[in-house]
Amino acid sequence: MIPGAQPPPCGVGLAPAQCTPPGPRHLAWLIAGFTFLSIGAGGIRPCSMAFGADQFSRHPKEQRSRILQAYFNAYYASIGVAFTVAVTVIVYVQDNVGWKAGFAVPMGLMTLSAVSFLLGSRLYIKEKGSKQMFSGIGGAILAAVKNYRARLPVKTEDGVYHHLKDCKLTVPTDKLRFLNKACMISSTGNEDSHGDDVATSEWHINGDRRLCTVDQVEQLKSAIRILPIWSSTVFLAQAISQNYAVLQANEMDRRVGAFRVPGCSLTMFNMVTMSLWSGSYDRWIAPALRRVTGNPRGLTMKQRIGVGLLLATMAMAVSAAVEGARRRLALAGTGTAAPMSAFWLVPQFALMGLAEAFGVIGELEFFYTELPKSMASFSMALLYMALGVGNLVNSFIVKVVDEASRRGGRTSWLSSDLNAGHYDYYYWLLACLGAVNFVYFLWCAWAYGEEEENVQWEEDGEAERPVVA
Repeated sequence: MIPGAQPPPCGVGLAPAQCTPPGPRHLAWLIAGFTFLSIGAGGIRPCSMAFGADQFSRHPKEQRSRILQAYFNAYYASIGVAFTVAVTVIVYVQDNVGWKAGFAVPMGLMTLSAVSFLLGSRLYIKEKGSKQMFSGIGGAILAAVKNYRARLPVKTEDGVYHHLKDCKLTVPTDKLRFLNKACMISSTGNEDSHGDDVATSEWHINGDRRLCTVDQVEQLKSAIRILPIWSSTVFLAQAISQNYAVLQANEMDRRVGAFRVPGCSLTMFNMVTMSLWSGSYDRWIAPALRRVTGNPRGLTMKQRIGVGLLLATMAMAVSAAVEGARRRLALAGTGTAAPMSAFWLVPQFALMGLAEAFGVIGELEFFYTELPKSMASFSMALLYMALGVGNLVNSFIVKVVDEASRRGGRTSWLSSDLNAGHYDYYYWLLACLGAVNFVYFLWCAWAYGEEEENVQWEEDGEAERPVVA
């Protein structure tokens, strides 16, 4: 579509080695496309979910949790529908019409999306975010380190801690209590300070000591407390990133009558399962669970994450069993492809779809609910950070398994020849790691304590200047 953006086409009958290779200019176009795609995705993905959730901020507090649960389910179900269309309709267009049309269709849809978003801009609720979230958290860490020698009072009470004017929270919570030193007035050696002295700063500075506010300390505590649970969800991201099932499908019988199903299209069963479950959760599943558990949500957010991790572990075990059966049939036969239907892969795709429906949506709701409102976009970004770390961990595990299994001149478990390798052993390894990770998650969930116990210390309006109580 852009002149000169790709190398000249190969002549008829020429071998690939005789064609003109791509030059620096062509690679520059490719890298530029990936760069813009990454920047756009980095802005849209975490912010769109948080922005959508902000539209329900005016609803009564007692209704908001149920509304947010329904919103996150609907949001992720729509992602599943979009992905299903992408791996079926868009792939068909690319294969049968051409790559230009294949890229033009999503480009047109993105343009339509941007136009509709701008047209509705005046109708949206636009919450003011914290301008100094990371500096506030960093300041709380620095203040806690500088004041580590200070002695905390036996009882946490008002009049000892530095807080914002008219703030709902005038004293810090007792969780991670050692961090309360960062906002303790007595640690500065000057208990007669007044708000007018610090009207232009969130920091109260006295000599070489820095004093931050109670809300900054609580932001830091919230971020620290969710990190163990966040780390346990990396396995779910790592399980989602597995793509060897497509290679397995290509070595199996993919015929449906006279039609041969593309191997990559079988991944739609993952998204279809996830979309159907997410879309029906609030209408039928949650009410049924509510009668059993007595919880208004049906399951708590931590329970949903735990079920997601357990289902992901089960998906790895099922993958191992199916691959073991496929390999035995392939080696027993005369051809390279196993006389086994590729639709035996559907259970593992369905289990992973359910794992996403429980785990990922549970993560979204947990991070958004448990972190302060000013950290909404950051809470959504945590999910994509977990996905990124999961991909890195997966690459590391693949490299370690490949090098370890090929020692002594043996064939690697992850050989490009599926029948020569042992992908079933690899899946069993992941299932064992998942079981260990689930135990770790149970400990993290126990250590975290009850959900939604965070003090609602953030005001709806913009925060006032700091004062000393």
